[in-house]
Amino acid sequence: MKTTIQLGLGQKWTASATAKQGAGEVREIMTFGAGRVGFRVENQSLALTQVSEAAYRVWITETEAILTRDAIPAAQLSPGLELGRRIRLLREMAGLSQQQLAEKVGISRSAVAFWETGRSGHVGKHLGSLAQVLGVEPEVLLTGMAYKAIQATLTPDENTMLTLYRQLDPLIKLQAQKWIERRVRNKTDEEQDTKSVRQPKRA
Repeated sequence: MKTTIQLGLGQKWTASATAKQGAGEVREIMTFGAGRVGFRVENQSLALTQVSEAAYRVWITETEAILTRDAIPAAQLSPGLELGRRIRLLREMAGLSQQQLAEKVGISRSAVAFWETGRSGHVGKHLGSLAQVLGVEPEVLLTGMAYKAIQATLTPDENTMLTLYRQLDPLIKLQAQKWIERRVRNKTDEEQDTKSVRQPKRA
Protein backbone atom coordinates (compact mmCIF):
# COMPACT_ATOMS: atom_id res chain seq x y z
CA MET A 1 0.00 0.00 0.00
CA LYS A 2 1.31 3.43 -0.94
CA THR A 3 2.05 5.80 1.96
CA THR A 4 1.38 9.47 1.37
CA ILE A 5 4.02 11.80 2.78
CA GLN A 6 2.33 14.30 5.07
CA LEU A 7 3.77 17.79 4.70
CA GLY A 8 3.30 20.68 7.10
CA LEU A 9 4.39 24.18 8.02
CA GLY A 10 7.65 24.26 9.98
CA GLN A 11 8.89 20.81 8.95
CA LYS A 12 12.59 20.27 8.28
CA TRP A 13 13.62 17.50 5.88
CA THR A 14 17.25 16.39 5.58
CA ALA A 15 18.44 14.64 2.43
CA SER A 16 20.42 11.44 2.84
CA ALA A 17 24.20 11.84 3.04
CA THR A 18 24.43 9.37 0.15
CA ALA A 19 22.00 11.23 -2.14
CA LYS A 20 23.26 11.72 -5.70
CA GLN A 21 22.41 15.43 -5.62
CA GLY A 22 22.19 17.76 -2.63
CA ALA A 23 23.50 15.22 -0.10
CA GLY A 24 22.74 16.40 3.42
CA GLU A 25 20.64 19.33 2.18
CA VAL A 26 18.18 20.60 4.81
CA ARG A 27 14.92 22.14 3.67
CA GLU A 28 12.55 23.98 6.01
CA ILE A 29 8.93 24.47 4.94
CA MET A 30 8.08 28.16 5.45
CA THR A 31 4.76 28.38 3.58
CA PHE A 32 2.28 25.65 2.83
CA GLY A 33 -1.11 25.60 1.15
CA ALA A 34 -3.08 25.67 -2.09
CA GLY A 35 -0.99 22.78 -3.41
CA ARG A 36 2.26 24.74 -3.07
CA VAL A 37 5.24 24.46 -0.73
CA GLY A 38 7.57 27.36 0.00
CA PHE A 39 10.87 26.23 1.48
CA ARG A 40 14.26 27.57 2.40
CA VAL A 41 17.53 25.64 2.16
CA GLU A 42 19.50 25.85 5.40
CA ASN A 43 22.92 27.57 5.20
CA GLN A 44 22.21 28.79 1.67
CA SER A 45 20.21 31.68 0.22
CA LEU A 46 17.49 33.15 2.44
CA ALA A 47 15.23 33.38 -0.60
CA LEU A 48 12.11 31.25 -0.59
CA THR A 49 11.69 28.60 -3.30
CA GLN A 50 8.14 27.68 -4.34
CA VAL A 51 7.31 24.24 -5.76
CA SER A 52 4.24 22.05 -5.98
CA GLU A 53 3.51 19.60 -3.16
CA ALA A 54 4.05 16.76 -5.63
CA ALA A 55 7.51 18.07 -6.60
CA TYR A 56 8.50 18.41 -2.95
CA ARG A 57 7.41 14.82 -2.27
CA VAL A 58 9.46 13.64 -5.27
CA TRP A 59 12.54 15.38 -3.80
CA ILE A 60 11.95 13.61 -0.46
CA THR A 61 11.66 10.23 -2.19
CA GLU A 62 14.61 10.69 -4.56
CA THR A 63 16.99 11.96 -1.85
CA GLU A 64 15.63 9.55 0.81
CA ALA A 65 15.16 12.61 3.01
CA ILE A 66 14.13 12.10 6.61
CA LEU A 67 11.94 14.34 8.74
CA THR A 68 14.26 16.01 11.25
CA ARG A 69 11.68 18.42 12.71
CA ASP A 70 7.94 17.89 12.61
CA ALA A 71 5.30 20.41 11.57
CA ILE A 72 4.05 23.06 13.94
CA PRO A 73 0.90 21.63 15.59
CA ALA A 74 -2.30 23.17 14.25
CA ALA A 75 -3.21 24.31 17.76
CA GLN A 76 -0.07 26.47 17.84
CA LEU A 77 -0.66 28.14 14.47
CA SER A 78 -2.10 31.27 16.01
CA PRO A 79 -2.39 34.47 13.96
CA GLY A 80 0.37 35.97 16.14
CA LEU A 81 2.74 33.09 15.42
CA GLU A 82 2.06 33.20 11.68
CA LEU A 83 2.64 36.98 11.65
CA GLY A 84 5.86 36.47 13.61
CA ARG A 85 7.10 33.90 11.09
CA ARG A 86 6.35 36.30 8.22
CA ILE A 87 8.17 39.17 9.95
CA ARG A 88 11.22 36.96 10.57
CA LEU A 89 11.23 35.58 7.02
CA LEU A 90 10.85 38.99 5.37
CA ARG A 91 13.48 40.49 7.69
CA GLU A 92 15.98 37.75 6.81
CA MET A 93 15.19 38.03 3.10
CA ALA A 94 15.91 41.77 3.37
CA GLY A 95 19.25 40.94 4.99
CA LEU A 96 18.40 42.77 8.21
CA SER A 97 19.22 41.82 11.78
CA GLN A 98 16.58 42.32 14.48
CA GLN A 99 18.53 45.39 15.65
CA GLN A 100 18.66 46.90 12.14
CA LEU A 101 14.93 46.36 11.60
CA ALA A 102 14.20 47.88 15.01
CA GLU A 103 16.25 50.98 14.21
CA LYS A 104 14.55 51.49 10.84
CA VAL A 105 11.06 51.15 12.36
CA GLY A 106 11.95 53.19 15.46
CA ILE A 107 11.36 50.51 18.09
CA SER A 108 13.49 48.37 20.41
CA ARG A 109 15.18 45.14 19.31
CA SER A 110 13.31 43.30 22.06
CA ALA A 111 10.00 44.36 20.45
CA VAL A 112 11.05 42.69 17.18
CA ALA A 113 12.11 39.55 19.07
CA PHE A 114 8.78 39.66 20.92
CA TRP A 115 6.82 39.78 17.65
CA GLU A 116 8.89 37.07 15.96
CA THR A 117 8.12 34.61 18.76
CA GLY A 118 4.39 34.99 18.11
CA ARG A 119 3.46 37.59 20.71
CA SER A 120 2.04 40.35 18.54
CA GLY A 121 1.80 42.95 21.33
CA HIS A 122 1.51 46.49 19.88
CA VAL A 123 2.51 45.50 16.34
CA GLY A 124 -0.67 47.08 14.95
CA LYS A 125 0.46 50.69 15.41
CA HIS A 126 3.80 49.94 13.73
CA LEU A 127 2.34 47.84 10.90
CA GLY A 128 2.59 50.55 8.22
CA SER A 129 6.25 51.42 8.87
CA LEU A 130 7.14 47.74 9.38
CA ALA A 131 5.61 46.80 6.01
CA GLN A 132 7.37 49.75 4.32
CA VAL A 133 10.79 48.75 5.68
CA LEU A 134 10.22 45.12 4.66
CA GLY A 135 9.02 46.19 1.20
CA VAL A 136 5.53 44.68 1.27
CA GLU A 137 1.95 45.86 1.58
CA PRO A 138 0.51 45.78 5.13
CA GLU A 139 -2.08 43.23 3.99
CA VAL A 140 0.66 40.88 2.79
CA LEU A 141 2.32 41.16 6.20
CA LEU A 142 -0.96 40.43 8.00
CA THR A 143 -2.37 37.67 5.81
CA GLY A 144 0.56 36.43 3.74
CA MET A 145 -1.52 37.06 0.62
CA ALA A 146 -1.30 39.66 -2.11
CA TYR A 147 -4.33 40.48 -4.20
CA LYS A 148 -3.84 41.00 -7.90
CA ALA A 149 -6.30 41.64 -10.70
CA ILE A 150 -6.13 38.64 -13.01
CA GLN A 151 -8.07 38.34 -16.24
CA ALA A 152 -9.59 34.91 -16.67
CA THR A 153 -12.22 33.22 -18.76
CA LEU A 154 -14.60 31.29 -16.52
CA THR A 155 -17.17 28.66 -17.36
CA PRO A 156 -20.66 29.29 -15.90
CA ASP A 157 -20.10 26.77 -13.07
CA GLU A 158 -16.68 28.28 -12.24
CA ASN A 159 -18.26 31.74 -12.12
CA THR A 160 -20.97 30.46 -9.75
CA MET A 161 -18.36 28.84 -7.50
CA LEU A 162 -16.25 32.03 -7.42
CA THR A 163 -19.28 34.21 -6.62
CA LEU A 164 -20.27 31.92 -3.75
CA TYR A 165 -16.67 31.64 -2.50
CA ARG A 166 -16.33 35.43 -2.25
CA GLN A 167 -19.35 35.56 0.07
CA LEU A 168 -17.76 33.21 2.63
CA ASP A 169 -16.06 34.23 5.87
CA PRO A 170 -12.22 33.91 5.78
CA LEU A 171 -12.23 30.81 8.02
CA ILE A 172 -14.80 29.06 5.82
CA LYS A 173 -12.79 30.03 2.72
CA LEU A 174 -9.76 28.32 4.26
CA GLN A 175 -11.80 25.19 5.02
CA ALA A 176 -13.13 25.16 1.44
CA GLN A 177 -9.58 25.44 0.06
CA LYS A 178 -8.41 22.55 2.25
CA TRP A 179 -11.35 20.40 1.16
CA ILE A 180 -10.55 21.04 -2.52
CA GLU A 181 -6.83 20.37 -1.91
CA ARG A 182 -7.67 17.00 -0.30
CA ARG A 183 -9.91 16.04 -3.23
CA VAL A 184 -7.24 16.97 -5.79
CA ARG A 185 -4.54 15.17 -3.78
CA ASN A 186 -6.66 12.02 -3.50
CA LYS A 187 -7.37 12.11 -7.24
CA THR A 188 -3.65 12.53 -8.02
CA ASP A 189 -2.72 9.65 -5.68
CA GLU A 190 -5.37 7.41 -7.26
CA GLU A 191 -4.11 8.22 -10.77
CA GLN A 192 -0.51 7.46 -9.75
CA ASP A 193 -1.58 4.16 -8.15
CA THR A 194 -3.48 3.24 -11.35
CA LYS A 195 -0.42 4.01 -13.51
CA SER A 196 1.88 1.91 -11.31
CA VAL A 197 -0.56 -1.05 -11.55
CA ARG A 198 -0.80 -0.75 -15.34
CA GLN A 199 2.95 -0.43 -15.88
CA PRO A 200 4.38 -3.85 -16.91
CA LYS A 201 7.14 -5.25 -14.77
CA ARG A 202 10.58 -5.30 -16.40
CA ALA A 203 12.58 -8.48 -16.33
